[in-house]
Amino acid sequence: MVVFLLMWLRKGHLAAPGALLTGVALLAGGMLSAFTHLSTLRLKVKEWSGASETSRYEVEKGMLDETAAHLLTGSLLCAFDVASLVVGMNVSVTKEGHLFGFWAALSAAISSYVLVIFVLLVPRLYSAYVEINDVSPELNGFVSGPRKRR
Repeated sequence: MVVFLLMWLRKGHLAAPGALLTGVALLAGGMLSAFTHLSTLRLKVKEWSGASETSRYEVEKGMLDETAAHLLTGSLLCAFDVASLVVGMNVSVTKEGHLFGFWAALSAAISSYVLVIFVLLVPRLYSAYVEINDVSPELNGFVSGPRKRR
């Protein structure tokens, strides 16, 4: 909302909306691809836990479920962003090819939110990887403190 208001009130513009369109479309594909991988991983975790009600993988399953929801939300927002960029590029572009006005502000706001989701997802994906694959504490990146010397 803040990005939208700043762009709208300061009459901002997007100088290269085509590049942003390409980036957002690629990010949408990457998020959907990561979702399919996570859903497969979730099935594998379910197989590992078997028919028992409780499992040592309960936390990991919760992490995967939450991350999958964020990935799908990000993908949907990317689709809205692409739509706003395409409409904006057809109705409010300067002679130089800059996107301006409402459509520029809307695209900038959605793109900023997608970027926040992406930045939040990368550590979650890595954390899920580390937990499920039992990565050594010395290598997982989550341990702080001095390293042991050999």
